[in-house]
Parts: sequence; C-alpha cells; structure tokens
Amino acid sequence: MKNKYEEVAQLIIDGLGGKDNIIDLTHCMTRLRFILKDEKKVNADKLKSIDKVVGVNSTSTQYQVIIGNEVGVVFNAIINKGINTTGDIKSDIKNKNKKNSILNNIIDTITGCMTPMIPALTASGMIKVILSLCTTFNWLSSNSSTYRVLDIIGDVAFYFMPIILAINAAKKFNVNTSIAVIVVGVFLHPNFSAWVSSGDPISFIGVPIQDVIYAASVIPALLTVWMMSYIEKFIDKLTPSMLKTILNPTLVLLISAPIALIVIGPIGNFLGEGLASIINLLQGRLGFIMVCLLAAAMPFIVMTGMHHALTPIFISAFATTGQESLILISQVCANLAQGGATLAVALRSKDSKMKQLASAAWISAIMGITEPALYGVTLKLKKPAMLASIGAGIAGLFAGITHVTLYVPQNSIMAVLGLSGEKGISNIVNGLIVIFIALVAPFIMTYVFGVEKNVK
Repeated sequence: MKNKYEEVAQLIIDGLGGKDNIIDLTHCMTRLRFILKDEKKVNADKLKSIDKVVGVNSTSTQYQVIIGNEVGVVFNAIINKGINTTGDIKSDIKNKNKKNSILNNIIDTITGCMTPMIPALTASGMIKVILSLCTTFNWLSSNSSTYRVLDIIGDVAFYFMPIILAINAAKKFNVNTSIAVIVVGVFLHPNFSAWVSSGDPISFIGVPIQDVIYAASVIPALLTVWMMSYIEKFIDKLTPSMLKTILNPTLVLLISAPIALIVIGPIGNFLGEGLASIINLLQGRLGFIMVCLLAAAMPFIVMTGMHHALTPIFISAFATTGQESLILISQVCANLAQGGATLAVALRSKDSKMKQLASAAWISAIMGITEPALYGVTLKLKKPAMLASIGAGIAGLFAGITHVTLYVPQNSIMAVLGLSGEKGISNIVNGLIVIFIALVAPFIMTYVFGVEKNVK
C-alpha cells in the first residue's frame, strides 16, 4: 500500500507533465527545484491542490514546488519514482540556459551553489549559538578543552567553505568534482596558509603570488571552478582518447591551480572585500533605510527564490568582520513578522484547515523557514502579507537606527543568542526590542485588521 508521500510524489510528477518532462531535481530547505523540458506541460492549479504543497513558483531557470519542512521526505519519494538527478542532463540544461539572460544565469548559479550549503551553515551557526549561551551563563570556560573542540566544530563549515562551494560549483559548471576540490583545496593547504602568515614572498616560476588567506571565502572558489570549466573543455579537445584518463586531470590541475593562485584567487578576494566594504559604507550612511526596505521586501524576495543569492554577501561580511547588520537582521525582522501575522491567523480563524496550517506554519516562520506561512497563509489571505511586511519594515527601521548587529549567522528567533558581542549590552537590548516589534506588531495588526473570524 502506498504511503501518503508516495502518493504526493506521483501527483507532483503528474502535475509537472510526467516523468519524461523532468530534466533534473534538487531541493533546498523548503522547495523542490525542478529543471523541466517544457514548462507549458505544467498544471499549476493541480500542483497547488496537492496535500503537502503550499505553493509553486516559476523562475527563468527552475520550476519550484514549495513544500516546507517535509521537503526532504517528498524529495526522496520522488527520487524513488525513478527521477534521475545525476544522469546525462548537460545538453538539455545547456540548451535551456541559452534562452536565459546573463543575469538570470548568474543568479541561478549563485543560488545553485549556495543553497546546498545552508544546512552546513545552519548547523555551524547553531553550534556558535550554543557556545555563546554556554559562556554567557558560565557553563563553559572559553579556555576549556570542551569549548575549544566545540569552537572547531562550529568553525569548520566556514573555514572549509571554499571546498563546499567547489563541490556545488563543480556540479553547476559540469566539471570533475574531485579535481575542482583539489584545485580549490590549494587555497587552504596548511603549508600555503603558513607561508602566507609568515610574510615571506611567494612566487611561481618567478610570478608573484599575493598573500591572501582564503579560509571562509566565497567568490575565489566560485570563480576558480568557473575558470576551470573552460580549461577542462579545452584540454579535453586536445588530448588523444587513449591518454585522456591520465592527461586530462593532470593538465587541468597543473594549469588551473597556478592560475587560481596568481590571478583568480586575488581577483575574487578583491571583489569579496570590495563588496563587504560597499555594504558597510551604505550601512554607515543609509543603514536605517536599507534595513527597513530590505526587511519589508524580504517576503517578495523569498517568493522569487532570490534570497539565496544574498548569502554570499553576509558570508563575506562574516568572513571579513565577524559580524553582520543588514541582510540577516532584515531576514530576522521579516521571518518573525511572518510568524506573528500567521499566529494571529491561527488564533483568529474559525476554519479548521486554515487554523491547523497556520498553527504549524508560524512556528516554522520564527525558526527561519517562512514558505509554509508565506504561501499557505499570509499571501493566500493578502492582508496578513501586507501587514507582516509593514511590521517587518518598522522593526527594520528601529534595527537600522540603532545599528543592531549579529555576531552569529542566524535568521530566526535564535538570533537572540547572537546579539552578544563587542557592542555590549546596548546591542542586546536593542536586538530584543527589534525581535519584540517584529513579532508583536504584525500579530496585533493582523489580529485586529487582517483576517475575518470565518476566513477559509
């Protein structure tokens, strides 16, 4: 007998035009991301009516089915139906990508590379939260071995971020994953890092190599694998068939690694630092406006799936300064606002189905996963979405004026544990006020003005 997830999986496949219409499938924290042969075969209304599906979204490169917290289970059920995510899909994707603009392809690439990293960043961020909690309440000494081990565990995803990016980028650019990891791994080799730290001059065949620490960097790894994709294709055309197994990986590594160290890495580092500097400059002059607008607009950015494209910006900020006060703060305001508005719907509505959906969705929202609340509740009812956006903007305005800063990468209610840092008690107090405004203001507005008691 089929379980409910198998039935949902089959209905989704049918709604997308059948198994033969699916080129590839991946998933993030809440969405199934399909690459389709012909989007005209999709029956959006049928998909929206499926149990477990809270919404759909079409971009220029993907067709997204929003599931929520159970996305992993549904993904596995679809894979069990014979959908191949590792087959020969290069030509189909290549032909599809030709139709897309350069900007769309860049956004799709960034999203595709950054999205699979989210679980690792979330886990590491939570370890940092636990450490912050332990030291705040004197449960652990920062000099203890236990603290140091946990600190290493919490840092590892950030330190080896270039490696994680290399794996994801290799899939996106269709290059050999192991060679991509080796080439990017040169950036993080202990001997190279020690050489850079020593201050001694570094060169290769007389060409100087810039002394850069690449741990926790984003752009150098992405650019390196992108560059490597062209080198790999060029080498493949030159080498005879009988020697490809030996010559291709050797020549790709021998050519790509020095170019990465001499040219691509420094350029990527410059771009990353420049991006962080621009963000810091804008925040210094227009911080309160930027946080306000971004917080209010965040739900609509999430609707397009482009919120993952913001990840490199706050990651670069953390890697450079160890703190962030724009994107994550805006996400905290927006996520809590969705949670507050959805809780109001759960309490106000007399419709059992909506009440049940909202009762679960508001908890997911304050924990940083807003799609169930956004697609299943607030956007469906319209007014709660608008009021949540207003509430998020108000909270963002206060956060911008008071320069609330996060020292741990969190976009949920758990951000309360990431407020402790060099700014001291004032940052904690202001941060708590922001969290209160973001949660309570949309709740009150939605409860009073946003929904009728008999809403369905």
